[in-house]
Amino acid sequence: MFPFAILVIGGFTLIIYNSIAVRKKAFVKDDVVAPIMQEVQNLNIDGALALCDQYKLPVTSVLKGGLARIQDDELDIEQIEKGLEESSGIELSKPFTWINMLNTIGSIAPMIGLLGTVTGMIGAFTVLTESGMGGESSKQMAGNIGSALWTTAAGLVVAIPTLISYFLFKTKFGNIVAEVNKVAGEMVFTLVRAARGGFDQEEAGEEYYEEEEVVSEEEEGLPPSPELPSSQ
Repeated sequence: MFPFAILVIGGFTLIIYNSIAVRKKAFVKDDVVAPIMQEVQNLNIDGALALCDQYKLPVTSVLKGGLARIQDDELDIEQIEKGLEESSGIELSKPFTWINMLNTIGSIAPMIGLLGTVTGMIGAFTVLTESGMGGESSKQMAGNIGSALWTTAAGLVVAIPTLISYFLFKTKFGNIVAEVNKVAGEMVFTLVRAARGGFDQEEAGEEYYEEEEVVSEEEEGLPPSPELPSSQ
């Protein structure tokens, strides 16, 4: 039963750790992403990289991997996306390692239980072969069969909660990965739009419409022009 005690302690520890580590706020924070996006919109790449270094989060490390590909003000979207993909693979694979450990424990525990079952059944049939049925040999054979069944039950007791936790954390982590990828895509869109002057054109358009509104309001406030006398 010693191997099962180790698996129970390991599984319980991993469940607690992943409950703390696999949270959206541990990967993405809106109040951290917003100023970085603002610097990207202003085409201040150095400022955005400085903010990524200041806030140590997986999402900032991913964004930094893409922004670091911008060299000499050259905007190569393919290289930026490649940098984002590489940094995303590195940063997001680390937390999933601990989630995958639950799957490992949940898969090993039934195998150990099955090994105990096979060992117990071998001992039971060995007793049956050597001593036959009846008397003390029957008690010994029953004890071996009981031990075999207990190891199977212990393996299932360990495997069921760890595998359930594994699938729950896997689903939760998948949603977090999708959120990180969404932020990375928004960063590329903001960068391309800012480089093409899309935000400046929008601001100019807003100012133009504001001026039109002011002029129309002034025209509405003017008194009506007097009518000219008709010539006879």
